[in-house]
Amino acid sequence: MVVLAASFTSTVSAQKKVDPTGTWAYEASQAPYEYSTGDIVVAKEAKEFTVKMVLGEYEMEADKVVYEKNVLSFEIYIETETVEIELTVAKESMEGTASYSEGTIPITAKKKK
Repeated sequence: MVVLAASFTSTVSAQKKVDPTGTWAYEASQAPYEYSTGDIVVAKEAKEFTVKMVLGEYEMEADKVVYEKNVLSFEIYIETETVEIELTVAKESMEGTASYSEGTIPITAKKKK
């Protein structure tokens, strides 16, 4: 019985919701050079999350932002194409994929201090 209780407690804490708000430095090494690094800025306004990607002085607002079960997903329109991004959020990092017409590439991010 004690083993079962310890196991249940471990599972509950592992599913704790992580706050994704803040600025995250991202890297997508397989993306075209000009899009391979930058910042992802996540904010919460009222009950809705907003996402903005910052590439140097250029900022892009994300659409279809959803945050559920520690997974942040959104769409960014780059040049003539929609890029769908899905990231699993941990306390200090995120990792996932960016999908577009030419395929899917990995993307990682670390929370800025």
